[in-house]
Amino acid sequence: MDTRFVASLLAIVEEGSIAAAARRAGVTASALSQRVAALEGDLGVALLRREGRMVRPTHACSRLLPRLREFMRLEGDLRADLRGHGMAGTVRVGAISTALGDWAAPLLRHLRTTAPEVDLRLVPGTSSGLLALLEAEEIDVAVVVEPPMALPKSLRFQPLLNEPIGLLSPVQGPSDKLPYLVYSRDAWGGAWCWSALNARVHDPAVLVEMDALETIAQMVEDGVGQAVLPRWRGLSRHAPKAQFAPWPDVHRTIGLVHRLRDLDSPLLALVRDGIGGGRLDL
Repeated sequence: MDTRFVASLLAIVEEGSIAAAARRAGVTASALSQRVAALEGDLGVALLRREGRMVRPTHACSRLLPRLREFMRLEGDLRADLRGHGMAGTVRVGAISTALGDWAAPLLRHLRTTAPEVDLRLVPGTSSGLLALLEAEEIDVAVVVEPPMALPKSLRFQPLLNEPIGLLSPVQGPSDKLPYLVYSRDAWGGAWCWSALNARVHDPAVLVEMDALETIAQMVEDGVGQAVLPRWRGLSRHAPKAQFAPWPDVHRTIGLVHRLRDLDSPLLALVRDGIGGGRLDL
């Protein structure tokens, strides 16, 4: 199986059109079509179907995509190992929004210095959404809130740091008259915050609920309400004048989720070291 043909198919699936994938690869659309046709002949199944100007994977293709992505990952690892250092290739890092704000720049600087041949792709998302992408082989590692459930045996969670949970209030301080801006209870970290609030306030008045910590912090800064949030490093950038009062014995744990088979991967070590360089003990 020609890896160029597999890479062409994956590019078309990701872009949604042959023309867009051709621009990305720097080849003609007819060349990509010929590669996919050759791959279909090799595998004996149709891989793409046209829907107007777009193309979609067939059912057979959708079933093959995880294995094809794994095939390309292994091919990239092999090429990197043959170069003698294993520090090349693409690493796809998913991260919740606060982690992106805290660690994207340190991670990029670390990779630029330590492994300039590594191509970093950052994928934002929620903790649960990123876990699904990891299971689907669409990202290589995720920076998420500690999962509230047992992970599949193929995955592992590595804690990085604990972020204190507490009350964020406007500059004038907390008030019983201020409603609460609630970090979504459907979010893994939000569930911890909601539990901590209910342990301290009976029947809290909720003004709004959302999975957008930066927006909540800015609304508290503007005096709209108060909120129970984790103190991530970037909190002071979004609400520099707001007051944060940590509550004892309650926190949100942030860490890496990755596939068990990648435990000794040099690319995973690069990501872990780059994020570790950007962490702040709170």
